[in-house]
Amino acid sequence: MSGKSKPTKLQGPKGTRDLYPTEVLKRRYIQNAWRDASLRCGFDEIEGPTFESTELYSVKSGEGILGELFQAYSGKSPNEVEQVQKTGRAPYALRPEFTPTLARMYAAHAKQLPRPCKWFTAGPYFRAERPQRGRLREFLQWNVDFLSDNNTPDGRAQADTETMLCCIAALENLGLTHNDCKLVAGHRGAMEHLARIQGISEERSQKWMQLIDSRPKMSREKFIDHALSQGFSEQDVAELEYTLQSLSILPPHEAATRLVDFMTQKMSVTIDKTASGIMQDIGTELESIIYRMSTQVPEEWFKLDLYIVRGLAYYTGTVFEALADGERAVAGGGRYDNLIELMGGPPTPAVGFAMGDVVLGNLLEDKGLMPEGAELMEAAARPQASIRPEAFVVPNGDEDNEPLVHTLVANLRRGVENEDWLSRGNRKPWHADRYRVRPLHARVSYKSTRNLGKLRADAEKQHAKFFVEIHADNKVEITDMDKRESITSDTHGSFHVDPSAENYVGRALSALC
Repeated sequence: MSGKSKPTKLQGPKGTRDLYPTEVLKRRYIQNAWRDASLRCGFDEIEGPTFESTELYSVKSGEGILGELFQAYSGKSPNEVEQVQKTGRAPYALRPEFTPTLARMYAAHAKQLPRPCKWFTAGPYFRAERPQRGRLREFLQWNVDFLSDNNTPDGRAQADTETMLCCIAALENLGLTHNDCKLVAGHRGAMEHLARIQGISEERSQKWMQLIDSRPKMSREKFIDHALSQGFSEQDVAELEYTLQSLSILPPHEAATRLVDFMTQKMSVTIDKTASGIMQDIGTELESIIYRMSTQVPEEWFKLDLYIVRGLAYYTGTVFEALADGERAVAGGGRYDNLIELMGGPPTPAVGFAMGDVVLGNLLEDKGLMPEGAELMEAAARPQASIRPEAFVVPNGDEDNEPLVHTLVANLRRGVENEDWLSRGNRKPWHADRYRVRPLHARVSYKSTRNLGKLRADAEKQHAKFFVEIHADNKVEITDMDKRESITSDTHGSFHVDPSAENYVGRALSALC
């Protein structure tokens, strides 16, 4: 025997990935789609630290998150070592999510920041959980948040809709359609009021929400057993299912109306008028979301499902998930109106979501939507959306033109796909001939004013290239903000909001930019 020991075969930590050049390009391709969608939808990029104080997560995300933290300490400080030995909790933890960091960052400079703030970021996150397909301990995650919106039912609906549309934009970037994935929304506030009607106390409400959130993932028999193990009754489950199943067969708009009518009627008898008023606001908010979504994306993309409540304690209103093949959650998020205030900031309504690269990457591979070889290289290197806003769209002061603003902005951000590309059986989202009119970075004003001078000043403040003023569907004016001059259509003078029109404003803007 030589006496030499065999060399140890070193492996990476369980639940992590070693990314070689091809895998790096695939992840870059996904990151580019995220960033492209964020910029086109008017979100600005931010970054935060990869670790935070452990207290931030225990206070802001609920005690349940502590079991998923990778805790961290240097070992150089005797106080840190003593704390870990005494409490079992280190002073720091690698970030498992971004929302608490975002809330802390906003609270620190709330007075100096614009309102609203539309932010996005993408980076590594860490969760100490059992690795399995679609779930790793280290992963890449995209976060999109809309903070300090106009805190009215319609203002919240606009923020919720814009945030959800950004999620859909990224999925469409990657070639996914509503046949592959749907955005499914519920309302946490509505379900909490429904719990009150059923006699479930506020102290047990969080456990009830977590129970409801688990329902789509298990059979009815397992769900009942789980409910009983949590101290709820079969009657609690029966009342819940009777209400939600009767709504599930209705179109989203009708389901929202029926829910509010049902709960308002119950509350007028069992609780108080204030709660009934809150439900009316929730109804207005849901109806506005459903209307906005239906006018800006194909209606097949969006579905109302009140079993979606999300498990984290800080959600307060609309919650949503992007579900692939009816069950795989590709993204998830919702409204968290109290979190900034808990962080020491001012009361700040907010909504956001996160999307990880692991489930999404598996989905793209399964659907044949991940490029390979030379196509991967070209797709990963494709030009990004303009950081500078290319179009700032406003109505001319007439209230009737405001719906045209949102429809046009959605179309500008989506682009116009080529008929030849659409008719090709082997088309892929990265093909160079996909767009007849490329997607644009388009923004709107969130100011309540209809004064064109003030709206133009808002466009200047956001450094927009072109000011787009809608007078009617066939009368849209473009002003070059750098040259201070008007742009006219060669054929019609003014431009049109219809993407199929010869003088479509998006075609002109695409050429000008």
